[in-house]
Amino acid sequence: MYRVVIIGAGKIASGFDSPDSPETLTHAHACRQSTAFCLKGFYDSDYVRAKEAAEKWGCHAYQALDAALSEAEVVICCVPDAYHGQMLAEISKYHPRLVIAEKPLAASVAEGEDIRRIYSGKIPLLLNYSRRFLPEFHSLRKEIRQYGKFLKGVGYYGKGILHNGSHMIDLLQFLFGSAQCQAVFPGEIADFAGDPSKDLVLSVQGAPFHMLAIDSRAVTIFELELFFERARVRILDGGTMIEVYETRASVTYQGYDNYVLANRRDVNYSQAMAGLLDNAQTFLDSGDDLACTLEDGLHVLRLCMEIRGEAV
Repeated sequence: MYRVVIIGAGKIASGFDSPDSPETLTHAHACRQSTAFCLKGFYDSDYVRAKEAAEKWGCHAYQALDAALSEAEVVICCVPDAYHGQMLAEISKYHPRLVIAEKPLAASVAEGEDIRRIYSGKIPLLLNYSRRFLPEFHSLRKEIRQYGKFLKGVGYYGKGILHNGSHMIDLLQFLFGSAQCQAVFPGEIADFAGDPSKDLVLSVQGAPFHMLAIDSRAVTIFELELFFERARVRILDGGTMIEVYETRASVTYQGYDNYVLANRRDVNYSQAMAGLLDNAQTFLDSGDDLACTLEDGLHVLRLCMEIRGEAV
């Protein structure tokens, strides 16, 4: 089994679920359920929090970062966004076999480029844009090639263009291959510290995709609607449901086509963490491709910083 240490003992690392929860929402729970990875323990700058997480998950709390990293074959980096670059640089000094990092890759493009310089060709890095690790989205990526030309889309998000909006941008890049910033509208919503949410338009396969910011202090939302020549796709409830509508001749008005619901699929979003570790295992065991690479994360980071109007 591969020895794992988690750096950071917050919600995504430990707090969103517990060992007896029916859903797997944390890195700790995914490690506990895996037959390939053994969770050795937690390090957090707040030792009390690391100790609480370790007691919860039956592992060790490290008081020193050096002791934690010296023991790890796989390091999972779950520190706050502003510290990603600093911590990833520190982790690299111990040359683990794999680093798994929470998104975003870094807090600035310059920091992201530094991470690339340190890691590329030396230490593999797997970034947790979670929808890439769910089979339903892999199936959707194959299916949309049959839907004809992409016409237009709209998505709703909040809690920062980098913190949460980057999930939507990465999903579009995963599904379509690329996205570019076309326009950013005036005004912003300050619903995540130092990372406002903005209304904008991306260019996806030459067609507009409107990203509209909804204040996360009022409600949490992550939804997309994609229109094609022969289909309409709705990704709902944070990605836990996918609806596909097919174009069919109107039964009422001759010569007109309508979008008609063809199938609705539930997505077990709690399987994303297991999918992440499955990808990590197949990479370590047999050299399979990582599903979300450092380069994927750097591309999203550049686009988010362009949207924020910061130098890239």
